[in-house]
Amino acid sequence: MKRILERHHRETLRDLLLGYIEHCEIAPNLTGTLERTLYHAGSKYAVPAFSFRGPIPPDGPTRFIGLVAGRHGGDRLSAEVTLQLIERLVLQPNLGEGLWLRILPVLDPVGLERGGDVSPPGGIEEIDEAVRRRCGHGVIEIAASDRAFPAIGLRAGPEWKEAAFTAIESTDRLASEGDGSPDPSYRFQISELPRSARVPWNLYIAIPDSWNPSEATHFASQWLLVFFRHLQSQANLHPQPAYRKEFVTV
Repeated sequence: MKRILERHHRETLRDLLLGYIEHCEIAPNLTGTLERTLYHAGSKYAVPAFSFRGPIPPDGPTRFIGLVAGRHGGDRLSAEVTLQLIERLVLQPNLGEGLWLRILPVLDPVGLERGGDVSPPGGIEEIDEAVRRRCGHGVIEIAASDRAFPAIGLRAGPEWKEAAFTAIESTDRLASEGDGSPDPSYRFQISELPRSARVPWNLYIAIPDSWNPSEATHFASQWLLVFFRHLQSQANLHPQPAYRKEFVTV
């Protein structure tokens, strides 16, 4: 029996992504595609992907980084964070100078459409592996959490650690100045894992699902922009060999 991508099995995904698909039509540095199709209960679902290519830096390398979200069914908040980041980069592409981002806002489209009580479909581990293979400089994962405060997990070298702590200091300062970020009394909870740990990410950001969605997406996308900017400033000071183009072929 031939299985097709039925319209009623992608309504939530379509509503979530529609504006960003339109960005792909007008932004020369943003493309959209399907990373993979997954199957559940005889129906076909799609895992969307976006690629953003920032301006090429005159003196530094390009960083190939993966950004994934929506691993757990019903986690719309983390998907909205990645989409907010896309919008900011499309409107101000210079913020992404030296970056080539592979962005998967919804790893589990079945859970998004059917609710969080549905078991994840098979194939997500293969998607993780494909993202790691393409994005040689590392993978960032964003997730909604029932924690009271934002949390960061690190399985990375000193450059990523320094960039992460710099971004924490910056967002703390912005929050204390009252720029619309969440309550300045929040604190980060930080965990470090050994480089050999078997997790699909190098940097993990957990955002409290109790926060106002607009505040949460603003906070997390701002944090990521500061992180990327500092990471790239280190790359300009200490260039590394560029990865081959096939890592980011779409």
